Amino acid sequence: MDQVYLILIGTGIIMMLLAFFLQKKTPDDAVALSTQRQTDKAETEKSLQRLSKQFKQEIALLSAEWQETRADLLYEIDFLKKKVEQLEQQWNERAAQAQTAVSAEQKQPTGALPAEEDVDMLALRERYRRVFELSREGLSPDEIAKRLGAGRGEIDLIFTLAQKNERGLADA
Repeated sequence: MDQVYLILIGTGIIMMLLAFFLQKKTPDDAVALSTQRQTDKAETEKSLQRLSKQFKQEIALLSAEWQETRADLLYEIDFLKKKVEQLEQQWNERAAQAQTAVSAEQKQPTGALPAEEDVDMLALRERYRRVFELSREGLSPDEIAKRLGAGRGEIDLIFTLAQKNERGLADA
């Protein structure tokens, strides 16, 4: 039994020594932890200051770009306004010229057509006569266009106008 007491006393002494060493280490860990927290806090503050500085620089750059873009847009708007004024002036001048031309035509006697217009009308009548002549021979509109050196659309237009004219005469 004496041995049991000795073992218990030895275990108690070992526990006290362990507690003493652990107690000593805990304050050191607390100091180290406190120092690390302060270091982390300082680094965080430095990072926030750098981030704030970067934001300010980017805001300054964006503001400068915005001002430049705004100035460019105002210049373009001014240019376009001037261009619209020029186009309106040209429009008004041409409208006045057209009005003058119309009034000049109205003052012209409606008698005989000039010789040039007579020649054109005769050429058109001859062309139309030739189209209908080839059609009576049984040629298709494509073949008529090839023979006369005309477009298929022109031949179709001639036939369409002739049909409308015939309908108009039949109604009368």
